[in-house]
Amino acid sequence: MSNEIGNKKIDKLALVIGHIYGDGGITSKGRIHYCNSEDFLIKEFVSSMSKVFEVKPWINKEPNVTRIKYRVEIGRVLWSIFGKFSSGKDTKIITKEIQNMPLKWKIKMLRAWFNDDGSVSKYGVVAIKQKLKPLILFIKETLDELQIKSQIMEDHGKWLLRICGYENLVKFRDKINFSKGYRKAKALNEIINNIKNPHFQMKNRILELLKDSPKTRKELATSLKIELGTIYGHLHGWKRKIRKSNLGLIDLGLVKIKKEGRINVYSVQC
Repeated sequence: MSNEIGNKKIDKLALVIGHIYGDGGITSKGRIHYCNSEDFLIKEFVSSMSKVFEVKPWINKEPNVTRIKYRVEIGRVLWSIFGKFSSGKDTKIITKEIQNMPLKWKIKMLRAWFNDDGSVSKYGVVAIKQKLKPLILFIKETLDELQIKSQIMEDHGKWLLRICGYENLVKFRDKINFSKGYRKAKALNEIINNIKNPHFQMKNRILELLKDSPKTRKELATSLKIELGTIYGHLHGWKRKIRKSNLGLIDLGLVKIKKEGRINVYSVQC
């Protein structure tokens, strides 16, 4: 098997690497293994692998879990690209190759990782737990790059990272999220929609419109049937001398602005 893989296929491997950090691994000889009790995640892993490697996995379906294995040559190809990020029990590390991957690639990797190891509580907290501290620190550093605030704490011999607060939950959903159609993505969206905060609910509606296509302030105001000044405040924030100022979607890193002639056009920040 050739070790030469194009950039497009390397991009598709982001989900694979995320799942290996999650409920998978690579043995010391190079055999890839992955197990999960949810068919959605099993299908996502197999589908992601098939987009790069034209080989069939060994699949063992047990009553409560499905186990998958791939031959050692594939694991060694991954090592040649990403370094030995997993090579046996409790050996997972963040290699310099993975550390240097583009942010967009890391986002896709984290999505698969959160699919496996992440959780959404009814109290409005997205969390992920890891046994090895360097892994949780890498996750936090990537979240910091995306301006998503999180906290790390020790929890029964493991490391727990928590994301909470409406603003951070929205950022996580819009920048990383769980896979589309997965139950955790649905749960997160339901929690966000149920938060009783009209100020942020309007911001959420603006984001939904901008996801469809870039728009001007006038277009947003017309769609939402609110004043231009209110749209400006949600985008650029309200600066007050006496009362507390509120950050806008641009300040929060969720929306970007582009000048087209004399008109400002707004779009979702990638």
